[in-house]
Amino acid sequence: MILLRRVGWTSLLCAVLLLAVSLVVSAQDSGERRLAGKLQLEDIVTYRAFDSYQEAPELAALVAEGKLPPVEERLPEEPRVIRAAAMVDGVGVYGGVWRDTFAVPVESWNWGAGQTQGYFGVNEMVQGSGLVDLFPMWMMESPEPAPALAKSWEWSEDGRSLTMHLMRGVRWSDGHPFTADDVLFTFNHFIMDPNVPSWVSASAWTFGGEPTRLEKIDDYTIRFHFGAPFPVAVFYRMGFQAFSMVPKHIFEKYHPATNPNATYADLLNAMPPEDLPPVGLGPYVPVRYAPGEQLVLVRNPFYWQVDEEGKQLPYIGEVWYSEGTSGEQRTFNLIANQGDRDNVENPQIFGLMFRESQKPDSHFTLKFEDFSIGYRIIMNFATEVGIVTERERALREMFRNFKFRQALSHAIDRDGLATAAFPGELTQAWYGGFQSGSPFYDESLVTRYPYDPQKARELLAELGFRDTNGNGILNWPEGTPVAGEELIIELLAGQDVAAAVEAGQALVSLFRDVGIDLRLRVLTGPVLSELVNGARFDMVITRVDRPTPDIDPATFGPLGLDDPAWHQAGPGGARKLLPFEEEMEALIQEAQFTTDPERIREIYRRVLQLSTENIYTLGLYEARRGLAVHKRLKNIPDDLPTFMYEWGMENMPWIAWVAPEDQFAPRFQNLIPTPDDYAAKNR
Repeated sequence: MILLRRVGWTSLLCAVLLLAVSLVVSAQDSGERRLAGKLQLEDIVTYRAFDSYQEAPELAALVAEGKLPPVEERLPEEPRVIRAAAMVDGVGVYGGVWRDTFAVPVESWNWGAGQTQGYFGVNEMVQGSGLVDLFPMWMMESPEPAPALAKSWEWSEDGRSLTMHLMRGVRWSDGHPFTADDVLFTFNHFIMDPNVPSWVSASAWTFGGEPTRLEKIDDYTIRFHFGAPFPVAVFYRMGFQAFSMVPKHIFEKYHPATNPNATYADLLNAMPPEDLPPVGLGPYVPVRYAPGEQLVLVRNPFYWQVDEEGKQLPYIGEVWYSEGTSGEQRTFNLIANQGDRDNVENPQIFGLMFRESQKPDSHFTLKFEDFSIGYRIIMNFATEVGIVTERERALREMFRNFKFRQALSHAIDRDGLATAAFPGELTQAWYGGFQSGSPFYDESLVTRYPYDPQKARELLAELGFRDTNGNGILNWPEGTPVAGEELIIELLAGQDVAAAVEAGQALVSLFRDVGIDLRLRVLTGPVLSELVNGARFDMVITRVDRPTPDIDPATFGPLGLDDPAWHQAGPGGARKLLPFEEEMEALIQEAQFTTDPERIREIYRRVLQLSTENIYTLGLYEARRGLAVHKRLKNIPDDLPTFMYEWGMENMPWIAWVAPEDQFAPRFQNLIPTPDDYAAKNR
């Protein structure tokens, strides 16, 4: 257990403290403030018109000045209503500031092209919803996607088409109507366009070997046409991020399909970070961005959701994001009372957060959940794309060799990594597949290849690797394209995921102990994403957040030609799946058309078994995720999952509220954008 040297007396103290964590967390929770599995869909959302509406005072002032239309003209004919049953503190009051932190620079406001607005909740606040809303599923007794921009839908008798009815009267943040044209533009010219690196590609919308087609029936009715009957999993591609709407009236001038003078370079460079305010459907609009310092968002005057009293949401007027270099800054800002929440995901600070939360004058609460975070290594299996050097070609062929993967697994001291990250009951060794907090996890189906460096050396020797010059690093065997060269593997990690970086540093010595020269390379989020999306990597440490493979199977196995990220297809769909991958692909495809919960459970348990026995990924360790929330925030349930179907706290700002006596005074109300502001910007 060579990693135990890194654990000092402070960590041992933390382990003692954590004996009381579960008791303390339980004492903070009360049945009245818990929503998991308690509600029906109709208890959470509905659509209806009101005789009159209420709005924030600052918006009413702009109406009085003639800069905004009246609130009833800014809202849809029948707004989406978030019901009081989904609000543990009830209908809120207007005012105040949400303080937050993000650690990934804004790439652009062009979310349709797969470019981030900074993560950490910024994307959700700006983009708005998709056709459906997956977040409320955690509250439902019988989980199902909730209607959002599409308020209702029906299947054809043969299951090959799905007709969806859009909300009428929704407006973009510049006041322009949202219609079926925006949906078709998003689908045809971003999601299905192979030249656009959208979050979800055409392969995820291919059923029965045929790409899905989308038809406009009228301005508020659309119809999907599928290549196979009843692809029910399609709803999971209609939510936030996967189908976040792109405003056609803004982007059509940048897209070659709608402007013959435009190029794809124009499209990918459109809407840079300084181009403010962008046009979106979210509850907030970015109005000020100082890279590396601060991002400010103000309420969207045209936001299309209300509460049961007819109050236009959101309640909180402004969001102040400070920009840090890593996610740990969010933790420190909350502790210093400069932030309002923290997803406690870095095991190295579990003890610090627990101690701070237990102080008599602590301003935040902390709870831990089941094991839902998994840190793993993905190895690049692709042989048809992303290869530049002979070393890369040889290494990818070796990754496809089970004996080599087995050697890598035996080189990893998972217990040591978990203990070094945080000793105690909040971390444990993980062998890949699904996190143990997943509803599809079955301990009996997991195959382990535990830490055994001698076994790793023996397996590498059987493959022909020898240390030919006595420097401790193995050399490639004869018959390989790089015979005689040293066995070098590059391991990538994102700088905003501190736990991944620390694990990578420990792995360098573990791998060297068996003769592998592992070279850790720490990158910014956008650069790392670009390399992964282009299949230009050897290995990457990733953090698996979603424990629900039925919602996001591409995180765990072959779904389309671009999935998983570690085995992408090359030009023309060329890909050499290994035999166990072929079985996984068939199972995952079957699940896309299956409504029987028991069969879905059988499918993903078999996927778990195949993944671990074949070492499809190198699981490192898993951790319980914590959620820390400032006590001044209302409407945050005690059992809010940090991440289940969607991110938890990222979906709360529009219904969260703060009592007047606890509010911070807004500073940027003069920057609330009006239609005239957008018109002046675009002139």
